[in-house]
Amino acid sequence: MKLNKYFVIDFDSTFTKVEAFDVLADISLNGHPDKAQLKKKVEDITRLGMEGAISFRESLEQRLQVLQAERKHLPALITQLKTLVSESFKRNKDFFNTYADNIYIISNGFREFIEPVVCEFGVKPENILANSFTFDASGKITGFDKENPLSDNNGKSEQLRRLNLPGDVYVIGDGYTDYEIKHAGLANKFYAFTENVERESVLNHADHVTPSLDEFLYLNKLNTAVSYPKNRIHVLLLENVHPVAIEMMRAEGFTVESYPAGLTEEVLCEKIKDVSVLGIRSKTMVTAKVLEHAQRLMAIGAFCIGTNQIDLKEAT
Repeated sequence: MKLNKYFVIDFDSTFTKVEAFDVLADISLNGHPDKAQLKKKVEDITRLGMEGAISFRESLEQRLQVLQAERKHLPALITQLKTLVSESFKRNKDFFNTYADNIYIISNGFREFIEPVVCEFGVKPENILANSFTFDASGKITGFDKENPLSDNNGKSEQLRRLNLPGDVYVIGDGYTDYEIKHAGLANKFYAFTENVERESVLNHADHVTPSLDEFLYLNKLNTAVSYPKNRIHVLLLENVHPVAIEMMRAEGFTVESYPAGLTEEVLCEKIKDVSVLGIRSKTMVTAKVLEHAQRLMAIGAFCIGTNQIDLKEAT
């Protein structure tokens, strides 16, 4: 489909729920007596790079040295990453197929594990911009292609500059390097993606905070199958509603808040103001007063026998 818009999407903690290097550390350091300390070292190096205490390239070199990873570890990494794709991305495969020509994955991660994951969603290999590993004859990862701008500071901005996309550019990501594209004047809008992680320093620079891909598609009128993003529908579950119900609703994209006990009428009157779906058991009293405060309530689920605790006349 022809569209004068381009979507630049991050990989780690955006397309997937995790940082790929964290998963790789679990694999490559498996059985190592100092695994916990080495994983902590990788995290510390990552933090130093994010704080600017060391350059991104230094951070990359030091982390690879600690990881001791090899080519043989990559299949297991890829397999795990395929199971860790962000839930809202899994719900919106049609978006990737429909706008394949306009979607770019730009990451400071590595093509060797990114491409097998995102191509299953219809992303074109030529639209994946990432780093590349270097290996020795035995298959050990020795480093990366230092000529690739993504191996250095401001690499994403440099890649966008080289692409020179002929239209509006929207960036979706969780990190400061994603915002830098907008700061460099190479994107029209930056959407801070918070489904998996929230970084305060990033939120402050965002044009919009999007808790899911559903929200982004809704705002930009790109998903006609969804009239309203599920993340905007607030579900309140009380009195230890079964964990399966909670997980199913979260997996569908609803914003779920749960409590192990019931709430008093006064507290529930305050809580229910922005609630669309209320789930209760037998002890929570849904009175006429409570329902007066329920400005957005669409449904009440009674996870129990009987509905005597609900004022049915006021609820209908």
